[in-house]
Amino acid sequence: MTTPTDRRWVSLVLAAGKGTRMNSDLAKVLHEIDGRSLLGHVLDTAASLHLSRMIVVVGHQAEEVRRRHTPDGVEFAMQQPQLGTGHAVMVAAPLLETEPPDADCLVLYGDVPLLRASTLHELMERHRLDGNGVTVLTAEVDDPKGYGRIIRDARGDFRCITEDRDLDPAQRGIREINSGIYAFQLAPLLRALGSLRADNSQKEYYLTDALTVIRDAGLPVGVFLLGDPQEISGINTPAQLADAAAVLARRRADPAEGCLACALLSREDLVLARYPGAVIALAPRPYNAGHLWIVPEQHLVSWESLSPAAAEHLLSLAAEAERWLEEAYHPQATNLGYNSGTAGEHVVVQVVPRWTGDANFMPLFAGVNILPETPEGTRRHILEARDRLAAGGRDAAPETGGTP
Repeated sequence: MTTPTDRRWVSLVLAAGKGTRMNSDLAKVLHEIDGRSLLGHVLDTAASLHLSRMIVVVGHQAEEVRRRHTPDGVEFAMQQPQLGTGHAVMVAAPLLETEPPDADCLVLYGDVPLLRASTLHELMERHRLDGNGVTVLTAEVDDPKGYGRIIRDARGDFRCITEDRDLDPAQRGIREINSGIYAFQLAPLLRALGSLRADNSQKEYYLTDALTVIRDAGLPVGVFLLGDPQEISGINTPAQLADAAAVLARRRADPAEGCLACALLSREDLVLARYPGAVIALAPRPYNAGHLWIVPEQHLVSWESLSPAAAEHLLSLAAEAERWLEEAYHPQATNLGYNSGTAGEHVVVQVVPRWTGDANFMPLFAGVNILPETPEGTRRHILEARDRLAAGGRDAAPETGGTP
């Protein structure tokens, strides 16, 4: 039983640059936030995705980068000289060629520490579900100067990526930019490397050209437009390093700033029970007292990403939650539904007890609810009901064995 992100993935992190605008002799990816290098932050995020393998392309101060990050369990490829992003993948090709033909490759950058794991999970998920040869992460920004632009055809489909320095005047108003973050089918990527040419103003091999090669080979090129452009911010200056540190500090102070469901997984005040691969929890923004969420531990945005056994498991947990609510509140009815397909929104099964006229919200959110109580009161009532059912000989844990 698998999801699109469970199948074999390898990450390739490009980290060879010097970073002259940092005004430092230290390689850019070795600059630190909270005692962890920029590259270390990226590797921590990659590690949370449970990938099969992580490869880092090094160049400037390669030995020190290796020394600092060997404990992270990564492999290294040397890029010297540094002739562009396409060349960086070329030097890693001997390692990538040992992967099975149906593997996928996630391309990341060692100086982009703000990407959320949930964003990368969604990129990987959409790439697999859509059967794309490559999927590129993009964002719309107010000032796109300096970034490669996403060029679309008349239907809005991907046509190519054009670097800022190579844009013609008519293209300069395009606000959708290339993040440089990609999910590739590995075999088409390796084939495309032989077609890359350094016939551009920088005389470099652009990885962006591989997308056009893959498209021309007849494989779909997907575009995943990111809602929060801040996530793809690269670090090029000391000021940007300080800004990134402030963002990470703010996230630590308010985990719900990202994916609300992901943050809920660590909320012991809301989680009622943990099962393999999922939890039953109080809804963080409830409609009624007793509003429950069944949340997969893995960030997924589409119900169709779940295997049949995983979907059955979630629905069996929803049925168990209904039994708890019936014992706790004796509602007139129960609504069951799920979130699916919305960018950035975790798959969640929602169980909502209902009564005639219960159109208002809990006092926590203003108004008067038919069962006014605090979240602490709701938790107590449901846990007491769960324990009564268990004591009465009715199994409170469904025997499905499935995991999302």
